[in-house]
Amino acid sequence: MEQIQRGLTMVFNFSKYSFRGIQDLCRKYHRQIVASPDKNNLKSVLDGRRVRFINPLGEFDYAYFGEFTFDGDVIILLTKDHKYTKFHKPLHLSTLWSMVPVIFAGVDTRFKDDQYQEIFTGDVVSYKGYTSFVRYFSDSLVPSLAGDNCDVQFERNGDMHKEGTVFSNIKPTLFKLFTIENLYWPTNQYVPYGISRDEVIERASKAKSKPLFTDDFKPQRRGRQLIYQQLSEVLRENDILCYLAKEMIEGEEHLGIIQCADNIPDDYTGEEHSIELATADDFYNSIKTAFHEFLQYAHNNPEKTFVFCDFKEALEINKYEEQKTALQFWEWYEFKIPNVIMPFWILNNIVGWDMIGRD
Repeated sequence: MEQIQRGLTMVFNFSKYSFRGIQDLCRKYHRQIVASPDKNNLKSVLDGRRVRFINPLGEFDYAYFGEFTFDGDVIILLTKDHKYTKFHKPLHLSTLWSMVPVIFAGVDTRFKDDQYQEIFTGDVVSYKGYTSFVRYFSDSLVPSLAGDNCDVQFERNGDMHKEGTVFSNIKPTLFKLFTIENLYWPTNQYVPYGISRDEVIERASKAKSKPLFTDDFKPQRRGRQLIYQQLSEVLRENDILCYLAKEMIEGEEHLGIIQCADNIPDDYTGEEHSIELATADDFYNSIKTAFHEFLQYAHNNPEKTFVFCDFKEALEINKYEEQKTALQFWEWYEFKIPNVIMPFWILNNIVGWDMIGRD
């Protein structure tokens, strides 16, 4: 019985630098990661090593531990980077961070090759006469070349040569599920009648600096503009028109809800979304609170586009009140929420404060 238990321990005791090991660490630190990815100081959990991933544009990029989590076997980047926010796929967590599915493409091994190039798991390396992809096998903390029944473990820097990566002719479906082993082509060093070492090197070299997808990969490009001067510039069919609203009360009599919007077209027949201001709160805090709740809703519905009506005239916002009013919409700017389109003056005032006024 003791031997069986030891065997089971070996099976599930993954190196923390392996895909499964990193996944286990993300599970352990999930609450800290999701709560505040920019302040969680979790880099040291993975010893400050970078994790490589393939973004939705089909390019390599990098993140540190604490900047991503997992949804099942899918690695999820938590980001405010405008390059990625349009690829947000909500996990319905209480956060305005964008959650972007990416392809895990290895972790820094801290080894360098004979050309002083960094070696990540998933790289194809020649070492001691063998050519294969790099991984962390079982519970080993030392990287090695993968074999069919044994691995060739690295001993020191500079003795190996990086040929490229295994990320050649990969399919977009791997954004849903990925392990490096799914990509590799067996070589005749390990599997009889596999492809030759020269062919392995040729394939790997095609993905040396960037991944190589199959022909059916069509990365998304630019999203829509986030601001407008005139509503007619941006409003499209199926957009949802949003506006501030507040309750009208005279004495103790409720007179209804009034739309605080300058520019709803007379012929508009599309969907509307009312953002109601609290009457008992001060004006600025009421806007901030109501807009925060709306952003949570909009962010969890990235397939919809929300166009925010201007309200400056309706609420008689003068030029001295513009900046303080605009700053109540700061979260939209900070988290780069891509499916909420705002009036130009709001962004203009926020950017001006962000650049020169924060001191």
